Amino acid sequence: MKLLLATLGLCLVASTAFAQTDNVPRFESYPAQVYKGRVAPVRINNPRSRTFKTRLREGAKDGVNFAGHYTVVQWGCGAGCLDAAIVDAKTGGVYFPGETSDFSVWFWGDKDYDALQFKPNSRLIVLSGSPASELNRAEPKYGLFYYEWTGNGLKLIKVVEKKRDEAH
Repeated sequence: MKLLLATLGLCLVASTAFAQTDNVPRFESYPAQVYKGRVAPVRINNPRSRTFKTRLREGAKDGVNFAGHYTVVQWGCGAGCLDAAIVDAKTGGVYFPGETSDFSVWFWGDKDYDALQFKPNSRLIVLSGSPASELNRAEPKYGLFYYEWTGNGLKLIKVVEKKRDEAH
């Protein structure tokens, strides 16, 4: 009898854990076919891209790392801040997505390596921390921000809020 109750309890815990992960967008739910062709030169055609032309060109050389034929290029913008742009490997077009002119991320902790998570074969990008657009609010949200790349911008899918002190 104890074994049966323990097994049922374990099944209940496992089903709850699986249900919680089903509520979070997953990379495989936003597939993208990875481009294998030649990387186009970066098109520097606006003031923002001119400001970061060296970083954009150097980052684009790494090739596709996001949404099939794009490269997410990142650079620091101060303590706890990461800025990024998305470069189209096929056309060389540069996108600075977000509600502001850039895609700055205020992240938690000392390291920025998890501030943006993305994959070459997925249109999903996950921001861990707070996007710059949130910092203008009286009570900014912190947590995991899930976005889908639409081909010319990011569409917010879900926010999993966390208290800022939970992240450390």
